[in-house]
Amino acid sequence: MRARITARWIVAATAAATVLATAPALPSFADTTLFSSGFGAGLPGWRAVVGSLDEWVTTAGEIEYATVDTRAQTSGRYITPDPELTLPETYELTARVRIDAIGDSSPVPLSVLTEWKDTSGPRLQNMAFQIPGNGGARMVRPVGGAVLCSGAAPQLFPGQWFDLVVRRAAGVLAVEIDGQRVAAVAADPAGGSVGVGVYRSKVSFDWLDVRALDAVPDGHPRQPTGCDWSAPPDPSVPQPVLVNQSGYNLDRPKRFTAPRADDGDAFTIVDESGTVRYAGTISGGVGDFTAFRPADAGDFRIVVTGAAGRGESVPFGIGASWLERVSYENAIAFMAGTRCYFGRADAAGTGWDTSQCRWSVMWRDGDTYSFEIPTLIDLFSANPAAFTGLRLPDEVYSGLRYSLPPDTPEIVRLIEWGVEMLLDNRVNHTLWKEQLAAFLRAYPDLAKWIPVELYREVRDYLFPLWGEESHDRFTSAYDYTPHTADLFQTYTQVGTGKGEFPPGHSIRANLDMYDVARREGRSDAAAYLTAAQNNAAWIVANLDWADPRTTKGQRQSEYVTVTGLVNFLDRYPELAPAGTKEKIEEWAQVAVDRSANMWDFRKYSADRWTIPTFAGGGAEDPNETGNVAGFAAPAMAAASVVDDPALAQRLREIAVAHVDNIFGRNPVGRHASYRAPTEQWGFEGVERGWFSEYQGGAGLLQGVRGVLDGSPKNVHYPYNPAAGNVGHTEGWVSFNTAWNESLAWLAADETAVRVIDEGGATADRLVAGAPARVELAAPLNLTAGALDRATVSVRVDRDGQAPRTIEVPVTQTADTEQTFRGQIAADALDAQPGDTVTVSYGLGAFQRTAAVRVTACPKDSAATVHIGGRDTGVPNTEDAQGCTVAQRLKIGADWSSHVAFLLHVLAEAVRLLDDGLITPAQAVRLIVAAAASGGIGR
Repeated sequence: MRARITARWIVAATAAATVLATAPALPSFADTTLFSSGFGAGLPGWRAVVGSLDEWVTTAGEIEYATVDTRAQTSGRYITPDPELTLPETYELTARVRIDAIGDSSPVPLSVLTEWKDTSGPRLQNMAFQIPGNGGARMVRPVGGAVLCSGAAPQLFPGQWFDLVVRRAAGVLAVEIDGQRVAAVAADPAGGSVGVGVYRSKVSFDWLDVRALDAVPDGHPRQPTGCDWSAPPDPSVPQPVLVNQSGYNLDRPKRFTAPRADDGDAFTIVDESGTVRYAGTISGGVGDFTAFRPADAGDFRIVVTGAAGRGESVPFGIGASWLERVSYENAIAFMAGTRCYFGRADAAGTGWDTSQCRWSVMWRDGDTYSFEIPTLIDLFSANPAAFTGLRLPDEVYSGLRYSLPPDTPEIVRLIEWGVEMLLDNRVNHTLWKEQLAAFLRAYPDLAKWIPVELYREVRDYLFPLWGEESHDRFTSAYDYTPHTADLFQTYTQVGTGKGEFPPGHSIRANLDMYDVARREGRSDAAAYLTAAQNNAAWIVANLDWADPRTTKGQRQSEYVTVTGLVNFLDRYPELAPAGTKEKIEEWAQVAVDRSANMWDFRKYSADRWTIPTFAGGGAEDPNETGNVAGFAAPAMAAASVVDDPALAQRLREIAVAHVDNIFGRNPVGRHASYRAPTEQWGFEGVERGWFSEYQGGAGLLQGVRGVLDGSPKNVHYPYNPAAGNVGHTEGWVSFNTAWNESLAWLAADETAVRVIDEGGATADRLVAGAPARVELAAPLNLTAGALDRATVSVRVDRDGQAPRTIEVPVTQTADTEQTFRGQIAADALDAQPGDTVTVSYGLGAFQRTAAVRVTACPKDSAATVHIGGRDTGVPNTEDAQGCTVAQRLKIGADWSSHVAFLLHVLAEAVRLLDDGLITPAQAVRLIVAAAASGGIGR
């Protein structure tokens, strides 16, 4: 499957081309960065053409940038590199810019000058790209001179950073804003330098680089097209079609919303050539194309035709593991990029609620109820092969007491980071103790990378602390729900809409401690099980799902309650309180009932779409992004245990619909991440990001990859995109950890293992001396256009001996599928009749297994014994070695004579009698039939 590549993704490819200019009359540039500036104090490497460098004020912090404010000036301020550049024939300028404020009197916030051959003044011998104060984009020659083209451009909000690319290649000068091409004009003669200018505006610059290119990058225009940018289809058009802008998983529900379409209106899916590939009709504002399973990835568009007119969606893709492919690395990059002190545990000023670690000791703005460690463990456990090889080599982990091996997966480094930070700060908050319990429980799966000494430290710290009531160290300002930290108690509190104390939070934690206590041989293990049972029983008896405060009202932490109950059923079904499964089914029914709308969106209540204001929630329309991002977790968890197939399938539909909501299938037609359309921070294929991002704040999340900033508010539903950017917008670690948990349960729902025969059918046995064939189904199609690989575990159990485990590599069967197959040779397996072979994938509660017995004979499906074409009527019973009566009689063997066959039947009939597989009368029938079968034997 090929990856979808759109204009906004060309930045990554072009950034890799850096070496040679081709104009023979100009100097040669081999593997050279021509100019690079981080806009440090004093602007080293720059010269002021108009004004003074002193007017450019540098701010140091998470990033260093320079700001110039010319709103009170009568002329612009322009700077150029010093010494002066000589631009080659083919080059690329990249910059990160922020327009802070715009003055009056025809402001031009940004001018980027190129081919500037006379740098004594900005109006001399240059070509410039400009962003006028009224928006849009234009190309001029020179500054203040003729307008070569002007047109629209992506909307730039004050205070928001954006990426700018100016590229000259093939005689065309092209400009991109956040990966979207806004202009392409015929280039001036090569040579000259570059510069930037600001007129009657306040603008900041983070960095600016100029590099030579050795070739024309893919996607660069070969002909001038002018200023021809146009916005992606807007949801306010007469016939809007709202989709997951990135793409859909091949085997999951695939739905879209056409809010102004009538029932029965037709829709078609067309590919890039315009060929109709699928057709259907709208019902209730929804189009369902789940049955569309194309062999190619697209791009595709949906066209809806009806009384409201003709509408067309943005392009999207379809492929195996699409969501996982575009989301997994972003999820890990977010968690890596939001750690306290930016990963420097040895930084100055560390500790609780510092400027680089607000409300936490692990993740910036993480707080006590962000559940970082358990959600990372779940994400890894649900799909370990996806993360084992995922590493971010540029991330910093300094000042930690324990060193991890170089091959440690990034997700394991993040888990270890969190554990060390909690332990070193001697935390005693209720929910942080629960996070440490998750680590202890999962440690055997992490022991390959994390030293056992850390495990022992946590164990010896946590067990004595579990029943302590005090949680006075690092208590959050948002700890609104009074409680004690004695985790043996039965909690009856229901937290607020802040999500700070979800019901059932201690169920999983106590089960984790129960498992660890048993593993350690502790005498108090039963106390932890009892605590888990009591807390689950309280929920079963007392929690009213009809009260939205117990469900969506828990905001980003809602998933904790339902997944805790499901976790109990998965791990100890026989020990879970009576009514646990029924309670989960009740939640599922309420969720489904509240999702009967054109968005498949689970509403807060019958008369409200999103959560209302709450303690600490501020506005009437709070930001509930984490609830939307996290909803797939409880929905998929519930789908795994409910008995009604229709209910389970509907849960899967609404779970995926909430993922689609994050990716743009919502009333404003925007992805939850402001930077989603960008290559550096965003999600492949997304055309429209959230309205804005929050600058600064406790989390300092602006510019962090994969951050989820906002989601539609109550006023936007059922369909009111004109409400615009209302309510509070701000990313939050707690939102992304809820997203992590959704990704875990989405993977679990698509994961299965089995033992197969030569034809690919499910096998119920393995024959001793034969190879074992195994199959894994999992969302692991993570490398577009290539066959991915994974590993499954094969365990051989034999009475009286310790189990043996073999790691078996499996390879993707096709790049459009999620199935992986492998084989283990008979001598490596060394299985004997009576053994049990178990194939598994996943860890902990997310482990999926398939067990088969090892037999001496292959499967024989005949119900009765046939000899010489005659049905004896004798049941074809199977013995303890897996051999049937017919197989033991060796009816199909190549006998030397009929007499030899008959003698064998006589002797075997006696043994079958002794084994209790046949009666005397049945033995007589077998012998008579054998005697009459003269055709058997030579």
